[in-house]
Amino acid sequence: MKNIWMKHSFVFSLVALLSACGGTGQDDGSVSSFEQDYSGVVIDGYLARATVFLDTNNNGTRNSWEPFAFTDNDGYFSYNPLTDTNYCAAGASAELAQYCLTTNVSYSNVVIRIDSGYDVLTGEPFSGQMSRRLSAVSADSTPNTLVSPLTSLITNIDSTTDQGTVLSSLGLIASDLDVNYLSETGNDDVNANLLNAALKVHKVVTVLADRITDTYDEIGDEVGTPNDATSVVYEELALQLISSETSFDATIASNSAMASVLDNTETQIQQLYQDNEFDLPADLGSTLAPSGFSRVIDVANDIVDVVNVVVDVTDTDIDRDEAVGQTRAIESLVIKALDESSDDSTIDNAAAFFTDVNNAALIDSLITSLSADTGDASVLAENDFTGTDFDSVDEIESAAQLSSDAAPFTEIAGFQLRVSDLDLGSAPSDLDDAEIEWYFNGSPGDLSGTFSACVKYIEGASLVTLGDGNTRGEIVNGFWSLLGATQDSASSFSLLITLTFLETTYQAIMKPAGFETINNVEYEKIRIDNLDEINVWHSEFGLIATESAPTTDAECQARLPSRVGL
Repeated sequence: MKNIWMKHSFVFSLVALLSACGGTGQDDGSVSSFEQDYSGVVIDGYLARATVFLDTNNNGTRNSWEPFAFTDNDGYFSYNPLTDTNYCAAGASAELAQYCLTTNVSYSNVVIRIDSGYDVLTGEPFSGQMSRRLSAVSADSTPNTLVSPLTSLITNIDSTTDQGTVLSSLGLIASDLDVNYLSETGNDDVNANLLNAALKVHKVVTVLADRITDTYDEIGDEVGTPNDATSVVYEELALQLISSETSFDATIASNSAMASVLDNTETQIQQLYQDNEFDLPADLGSTLAPSGFSRVIDVANDIVDVVNVVVDVTDTDIDRDEAVGQTRAIESLVIKALDESSDDSTIDNAAAFFTDVNNAALIDSLITSLSADTGDASVLAENDFTGTDFDSVDEIESAAQLSSDAAPFTEIAGFQLRVSDLDLGSAPSDLDDAEIEWYFNGSPGDLSGTFSACVKYIEGASLVTLGDGNTRGEIVNGFWSLLGATQDSASSFSLLITLTFLETTYQAIMKPAGFETINNVEYEKIRIDNLDEINVWHSEFGLIATESAPTTDAECQARLPSRVGL
């Protein structure tokens, strides 16, 4: 994924302060009120705060004229049947209306596409993109659409016969596309066969697409390009499944088949570059000389093997908690793969650990540990999956959880939280000073609400000049919610932030990361998501009751005085 905000604008400054939190894509805009509503749910795990839009020209990115909305905490848009909430109802508040997808045009054939957001099961930023093609939509219909990796695989396959061939490669039929495999009967029972298939498909596609996107770096940064290479990889993988008429697993295990998928994807991307007159990078590989593809093909094959071990398709008794642990275990391998800049032996270690039949008891313990509220895929991904810190049940459980002193977010309405980047750069010409203070509105017990925030962002400044794109303090507004919290369990280790500035909306997720003493000062560590990584910021006072919140930029600047003499 790419950082799409330019340094000279305050939008970039704000987003950089939020560590480039997951945005809405390259196009600006706001949710508009139209005549036809589209409703549905998005699942890889359930995706919260994902951008869902009508890709009317099927180019893999949201153009300025294309309607969009966000998914709610449960992954729904326009209507949530769990809470019986109609986000498109007349008079809906701005907080609710952000989840309403509507249009004034009736499309008989249109692609609905999803990107960004956060996976509720893993608690991690969602990578890649998913889609579904809708046909014969009437002007007065409100289709209840399920979008998943399985629907994404056949989005660009027109023939029903060919669609059947693709689905058959996974042992599926067309009706499986409408099954919510995370809650098949509405009682948190999980369809292991469909979960296995969906995870294999999207995690493999994500890793393959990332390899292409990392090389063709105009993708997602330039007008006329898709957000990433995901949509192209989905299409080429489906075409390969049709031509090979073998199982999905056998296709992924075939070096020649996968080299063909990547080669054809690269050819499409190269044509896009030529059409837009971009400078072409060196060719990654080809079916004749696939060495440039060999590593990512090996990793994709590892992912399939690990998913097959972790999510047993014969298990008819998987519940939601077990699915959480399983998906987090798999996500740890995907995080490693997406972060890999060169051959990383820890990816091989992880694959070897999961596929070793002698590790069954350890894997069960790991999944149980990850299913807890404090289970964390990113923490596990930092481990090398070998050595004396990963050879017993106790050590494995510790490697899979947040720090023992990490406290969940709870009862945040009426409180404020200041976080700071402790790196102040260097004088006199490379000074940094980044801080943000949130003021969370609401009543005691609220699981969501509005906030205002005071933002200071200074990067690379000198004692003489503040520098372009920097600010001593600005007021912004948005919405907050505790991911996964309920009235019965009103705490969460993931705090979702939706922030709007200049009619553009951005998303962020914050997690507690324990405490750290620096220069005799104890700080609470807060992890804030980045498009490529998780950054750790520090809070000296943590959550404290809000006495008053600034309402002007001048008050904001007084609230966050310069720490570098500017």
